[in-house]
Amino acid sequence: MASSSNEVVGGSKTILWCVPRAISTAFAKCLSHIEESEVWFEPYTYSYVARLEYGLHTKLDLPMEYEGNEEIFQTAKEMVDKRVNTKTMPDRLPYGSVKRRLEASSAKHVFLKDMAFAMIDGYHQFLPKGYRHTFLIRNPQRHIVSYRRAIFKHYTECGLLEGEAADEKKFDVEIYDPILPKGWHTKELYDLWKYVQDEKIDLNPIVIDGDDLLTKPAETLSAYCAAVGLPYNDSLLQWDASLEAFKTMKAAGDTLLFDIVNFYGTAMKSSCFLPPSKKTPREQLPADVIRGSDEVMKYFEEMYETRIRV
Repeated sequence: MASSSNEVVGGSKTILWCVPRAISTAFAKCLSHIEESEVWFEPYTYSYVARLEYGLHTKLDLPMEYEGNEEIFQTAKEMVDKRVNTKTMPDRLPYGSVKRRLEASSAKHVFLKDMAFAMIDGYHQFLPKGYRHTFLIRNPQRHIVSYRRAIFKHYTECGLLEGEAADEKKFDVEIYDPILPKGWHTKELYDLWKYVQDEKIDLNPIVIDGDDLLTKPAETLSAYCAAVGLPYNDSLLQWDASLEAFKTMKAAGDTLLFDIVNFYGTAMKSSCFLPPSKKTPREQLPADVIRGSDEVMKYFEEMYETRIRV
């Protein structure tokens, strides 16, 4: 059960910590159709990217608070915008700002989906109080190969690759993607999962698997909603394919989702959960995908054993 600090009378406050390419954007779109809900879209991810970019360019640490550091965050914002090809708002980038805004939300149902690599050791003090922590996993071979494809297309369109890196066959995501965390996303998710248990923030965090969501959407979604206190009915299994839902989501930039099409575009146009694509045979995977998935498969497998079983 969640600790008492996470209980919300008459409503819910839930965080879904993810790895990339795990069906999380479609999941957020689905849950945005719950009445009296407010969806937050990866605010900590862009706080992390801002600190990373600022550090790469200046060799300095980006402050955690906006007040008194307005010019610094304007500079960081420009660096982030070039990396991710969108226009962020500088006052939304500090970790401290994200935490306070989340804690101040008064919506009946608040749902935040974010990437666990943005909440690594050293950032845990910025976890918002009063939220239930849940985790979305996906087989590392599936998520890394999809991430590699998306990040290559994104950087290519942004003009950020040259030489060997600009050749998709020679592109090594571990070498040429400065945003890729050391644990290939899965280890960072695992570490946060362990942290919220060890610190008794959430003694029994919910885990769901992305492929379960695609193959058994009704069972997985209904079980998840029941576990976190979100109202469920079968109408959530089919939603409007339009992009309207994304106009009200809380993000680091007002047009962020519309601009980063290689990561969010397909899911934004979705209207239901479709069966998963056929898994690429191991021998056909790029070397970096095999290397990364082999390194972190054990963390995925441990979390997989604790997932909601439907």
